[in-house]
Amino acid sequence: MKRKKIIISAIVVILLLIVLWFSGIIPTQIAKIYATNYMQNNYPEMQLEYVNIEWSKYHEDYLITFKDKNNQNYSCIIGPKYFPVSIEQGLLTIEETYNENYLE
Repeated sequence: MKRKKIIISAIVVILLLIVLWFSGIIPTQIAKIYATNYMQNNYPEMQLEYVNIEWSKYHEDYLITFKDKNNQNYSCIIGPKYFPVSIEQGLLTIEETYNENYLE
């Protein structure tokens, strides 16, 4: 009887994870954590803070926005949809600003 409860509990947990994953809740959190850590590690002097993340139908990826210590906003595209760990468009602008203001 105890083994049966464990199996049922495991199935419920797995189904819950699948629902959360494909509904976008877990991938959104992955994108937020990954991008925030990336910005803190690569551009620490800019003090970029997470502002918002949303799904972009146009890009079919997540659009994540950060704000620097001067209240200027920067946005990047991060994807793919279900395991977003690749930062794409928008990173060049952050890199150029970083190079101009903090590496001279």
